[in-house]
Amino acid sequence: MRRSSATPTIAAGDLDAIGALESGNWRAALRMLGPGRVGDAYVGANLRTVARAMAYRAAGDHSGAWAALGVAAASIVRVRPGIPLVRSSAPGGMPGGVVRLALPPEHDGSAYRIVRLVWREQSELGRLHRLAADRPSGMPQDRHILVLAFIEYLSWLELDLETGLTEPAEDEGQVFELRERRRDGFLRSATDLRHLPLPRAGSMTKTVWDRAGGYHGLRRLALLELGDRPEPPWTDSPAPASCPARSGARLAWMLARAS
Repeated sequence: MRRSSATPTIAAGDLDAIGALESGNWRAALRMLGPGRVGDAYVGANLRTVARAMAYRAAGDHSGAWAALGVAAASIVRVRPGIPLVRSSAPGGMPGGVVRLALPPEHDGSAYRIVRLVWREQSELGRLHRLAADRPSGMPQDRHILVLAFIEYLSWLELDLETGLTEPAEDEGQVFELRERRRDGFLRSATDLRHLPLPRAGSMTKTVWDRAGGYHGLRRLALLELGDRPEPPWTDSPAPASCPARSGARLAWMLARAS
């Protein structure tokens, strides 16, 4: 049976999960959205998918995050076909066949907050992959991709006080292995990021890591780039004034500005 296109009634617990995801606390959201805890099955399923996408990104799996967000976006469009879509091809050469939401006219409803949340995550990834495809002046492209992966680490793990670094994360039997603070974790994340705009490119190597100055050299480069960015959220089109930024992104940006 086709589900009604009417705006769903969102229970208080599900609203709490939306708030957690808006601040970036996908771990708390997964706990709130566990079996028997959701007020609406459709809303709960979409929010769990967004939380998984954020967990993938914290793990350095950008392609997994992009695919999961496409599932959430397609589910929203099926129920609310009036939601506008991004009609252009996948940004930065990202894998096609994924539904991507545009942002509808702003209103205060909780359903809008879900759409805005998916839009924010898709838009941030779109911008990230576009940056990975660019060739910045004064820096080799492979080093810049590694810097971008380091910024992801700072804003999703090291400086995200709500989720932490070591707490196990699991959802429906799936365990999310977060990237470790060692070289191999950064190289794995950077390779995944590199393959989205450049699917035939090789893996990131120890040579790139060493030439960038290792952990401390990359941290310095990441903070320099972060300090030049505008205030988060870092979306590929202007975000509305009401669009919240993840706490980890905001703290990383503030640290970079103060450095």
